[in-house]
Amino acid sequence: MCPRSLQCAAAQRGVTLVELMVGMLIGMLAILVISQVLLVSEGQKRTTTSGADAQVNGALSLFTIQRDIQAAGYGFTSSPGIIGCPLSARYNGAAGAPVGFPAVLAPVFITPEAARPLGSVGDSIRILSSSKNSYAVPTRVVPPGIAVAGQSVAVAAALGFAQGDMAVVAADGVQPCWVFEVTAGLTATQLPRVDNARWNTTGTPTLAYGDGSVVLNLGTLIDNRYEINIVNGVNVLQVSSFDSATPDVRITRDVQAGVVGLRAFYGRDTSAPTDGIVDLYDTTTPANNADWLRVMSVRLIVVSRSGQYEKEIVTPANPRWEVGATPATTGATTCGASQCVTIDVGAGAAGDVEAKHYRYKVFETIVPMRNMMWSS
Repeated sequence: MCPRSLQCAAAQRGVTLVELMVGMLIGMLAILVISQVLLVSEGQKRTTTSGADAQVNGALSLFTIQRDIQAAGYGFTSSPGIIGCPLSARYNGAAGAPVGFPAVLAPVFITPEAARPLGSVGDSIRILSSSKNSYAVPTRVVPPGIAVAGQSVAVAAALGFAQGDMAVVAADGVQPCWVFEVTAGLTATQLPRVDNARWNTTGTPTLAYGDGSVVLNLGTLIDNRYEINIVNGVNVLQVSSFDSATPDVRITRDVQAGVVGLRAFYGRDTSAPTDGIVDLYDTTTPANNADWLRVMSVRLIVVSRSGQYEKEIVTPANPRWEVGATPATTGATTCGASQCVTIDVGAGAAGDVEAKHYRYKVFETIVPMRNMMWSS
């Protein structure tokens, strides 16, 4: 013990005010540095996570559309001479086809964004094929064929057809091809067509189809249309499908959210004579059977957007899609030794400032029209 000694007083003096203030300053600086590191780390984590989400959304969207296009034309492309025929149908006694029913029998239809309603985002892609999951083999009409408003169709073989199937009888790619429903009483060489309140309106078909015409088995018809719509302020890739039970009302379901761009091009063989090689990509709908037979593939691009709003501008310009030097692509501009298609996501020079604060993922593929090339 050292009571009342200077040494004891000095030992019990403690921390001075200056020392306390220096310690507080060091602690505050440490807290500030740690906070900044955590903020940067959290921001990077969100950017990475939302970027991964955008990548998954875009990849799955591309895969979904690609899978449908690969099956496009199944059930009727094995009769190439009838592709492009005007579809005629009467449902429930109406004077015309149901609202939104396909006007032409063809595998794929591309509607450019410019031709869609004002405010629409991206192109629209519509795909037709038979729904038969076993096989859908067209059959030939044989004498006496089907007369005007006939009750049945004489065919070479009814293999694969079943009661309730939607069938199409066609002569070529120019004359109307008629939709009818196969009813009860099916035999090996007869496709019955009894008047009913579905697809067999009394007095149809209005044309006679004789020996050499074909009957196609569409089952219940796969008719899917892919397009981007705005749902609750968010861009969503949706698919609307034909339903034979309610043909006037399409069934719509979401595919993926965050998809902000969809472009598609027909891949055409423009050579004369044709050589099976794509020479041009464009969005012009084929006008006739000969034009449809030149469609070899569909070129797709899907653009997805990250959900993370970045503080700084990270996309100063609209993304560009490089499509290669050849073949020619309608709407593409020169970029170096190649061609590029600009995808408008609102980040142009005079575009939406908000759009510039998001990151974008671009996905591209070329889908061969297998059923067209194989006539399968």
